[in-house]
Amino acid sequence: MSAKPGLLMFYPYMVHMAGEAAERFELVKAWEEPDLDAAIAAKGASIVAILTTGQDHPIDAALIGRLPALKVIVAVGSGYAGVDVAAARAHGVTVANAGDTHSGDVADHAIGLAFGLIQQLFPGHAYVREGTWAEKGFPPHRRALSAERFGILGLGLIGKAIAERLVPFGCEIGWWGPNDKQVPWRRHDSPLALAQWCTTLMVAARGDSLGLVDRAVIDAVGPDGHIINISRGGVIDEDALIEALCAGRLGGAGLDVFHDEPTSADRWRDVPNTILSAHMAGQTVEAMARLRSAAARNLLTALDGGAVVNEIMA
Repeated sequence: MSAKPGLLMFYPYMVHMAGEAAERFELVKAWEEPDLDAAIAAKGASIVAILTTGQDHPIDAALIGRLPALKVIVAVGSGYAGVDVAAARAHGVTVANAGDTHSGDVADHAIGLAFGLIQQLFPGHAYVREGTWAEKGFPPHRRALSAERFGILGLGLIGKAIAERLVPFGCEIGWWGPNDKQVPWRRHDSPLALAQWCTTLMVAARGDSLGLVDRAVIDAVGPDGHIINISRGGVIDEDALIEALCAGRLGGAGLDVFHDEPTSADRWRDVPNTILSAHMAGQTVEAMARLRSAAARNLLTALDGGAVVNEIMA
């Protein structure tokens, strides 16, 4: 057995995200283990750190309890829905994520999805390419961005960055989150109230807010409205979303995250008025370099001590 302390990871890309820090650990790669339970039984006593996407595998009390040397659980991005933070803290284990490392990049992508739908960029492109402009004249008018009411569901680091980017366009901005904040935008009473008020719902809620955007919220946004999701796929009832889009009860959706990833192309093939991207909102060259640096620094606290970049307290 290696003399190095163990680093457990569940997804192959985590090797890359660990960066140079990986050299100081014995890597326990769950995807290479024919029997993960047996591997943890054999190697669990040496594992001092876990590197996770935040949702690639349940990191719960049962797993944490089998890792007596565990010191830190590191989520490479902002999401940590798969981590039982309370159980970790009860065992003296620190949980950290990327904090504000890529919030701006995710916000930029959310704005791009929203503007693509509102400005009808893809339909406009097809209108020219397919000769419809020459045959039928100008397309129907769209709403001005300044006439939009943007409802931001979740005003954390990413939600706040979205709001700040929207201000110069002169649109109305509202929000809902579980805790009130001193910001210049109106906080609505509930997710449903926000959906009833807005014309575009920007979903930036915590990834563990499963089912927060349900059928009632989707229908409240309505046939002239849009929903943008850069949070996690499970925050939205995806079946209800698809049903509403196909029935014309929702005007459009811009999605970077999905219930199952990678999502099936067939699932979306006949769903109208959508812009879809492959969970890439935070994956700029610059952001990925910052994420790797933060992940490596956080992992090394298990060996060298010191404070993590962004500790999750609850």
